[in-house]
Amino acid sequence: METEVYYPKLYDVIYRSGYVIGFLGTALFVFSYIFLNNVSSGIIFFYIAFFMFYAGSLISSLFLLVWKKEIKIFILSCVILGIITGIIYIFVKNPEILVISAGLVLAGLSGLYGKEAHCFHFFEGWILMWSFPLIIFANLLIFGLKAENNGVVHLVFSFIYGIMALLAFSFLIKKIKQPLMQFCQN
Repeated sequence: METEVYYPKLYDVIYRSGYVIGFLGTALFVFSYIFLNNVSSGIIFFYIAFFMFYAGSLISSLFLLVWKKEIKIFILSCVILGIITGIIYIFVKNPEILVISAGLVLAGLSGLYGKEAHCFHFFEGWILMWSFPLIIFANLLIFGLKAENNGVVHLVFSFIYGIMALLAFSFLIKKIKQPLMQFCQN
C-alpha cells in the first residue's frame, strides 16, 4: 500500500535552490583554487566557497524526496558529519581534517547526483556520482604522500575541478529547466 508523501512545490524549489547555492560555492572554490592558491587573501574566498558548497548540499539533502528513507538518512548523515568536521577544521587547521570533511559531503552529494541520474537520466549525475569517490581517494593519497604543494599536482587538480564544475553547471541547467514536481521516471 502506497502512502501519500507531503511534498509541495515550494519544497522542490528549495531543493533545487540547494543545487544553485552549492554550484556557486563550487564555482568560487574552483576560481580560488586555480587563481588565488598562493595569495593569502584568497583564503577568504576559499572559506566562503566551502560555506556555500556545504550550505547548498545541506539544503538539497534536507529537501530530498526519495522513497527509501534509508537513502535520505545516509545522504543527510554524510553531509551533516562533513559540515561538523568542517567546523572542527576551522579550530584545528589540519588539512587532512578538511579533506575528510569535504569527502563526507561529497559522499552525500554522490547520493544526490546518483538519485537524479537514476530518476531523470542526467548523464552528468552519473559522471559526478562516480567522480566524487575518486576525488576523495585522490586527495587522501596526495595528502598521504605530502604532495599537496606540488605544482604538477595543483595543475592536474585545477583541470579536474574545472571539468567537474562544468559538469555540475550542465546538471544545474537541466535541473532548473525540469518541470517542478516531476516524478522519478524509473
